Amino acid sequence: MLLTLAFGVLVLALVLVVASASAVHIERKRLLALADGAAADAADAIDLAAYYATPAGSPDAATRVPLSDASVEAAVQEYLRASPPALVAEFERLRVAEPTGTPDGTTAQVTLTATARPPLVPWALLPWSDGVALRVTSTARAG
Repeated sequence: MLLTLAFGVLVLALVLVVASASAVHIERKRLLALADGAAADAADAIDLAAYYATPAGSPDAATRVPLSDASVEAAVQEYLRASPPALVAEFERLRVAEPTGTPDGTTAQVTLTATARPPLVPWALLPWSDGVALRVTSTARAG
């Protein structure tokens, strides 16, 4: 009888840990989807000064959409502001982190961070009861 009770408690704890880890993983995937959307939007944020500074005879002049760190950062902030409040509000301590910008002038790189709280906190997850730091980076090429 005692062995059955101990086994039942162990199985219950295992189910709680797996459910909490799954919830944190799903929240990370949602944050990654938000970063993907922001990166895709930032890849279309043309830096007009760099675009008009490209010589007309250059082979990249007609096909290249130049990006700058400032244009990517501004596009990401505008994307987050324009997103539905319910979508952005579901993340605790959401912020844009480094590296956000463009490493090569044609790729938008967006890094977002947030804190996920496991919904069920059995004794095995007590060290993470204050939340799990999430950090995702997404890239999109302009073109």
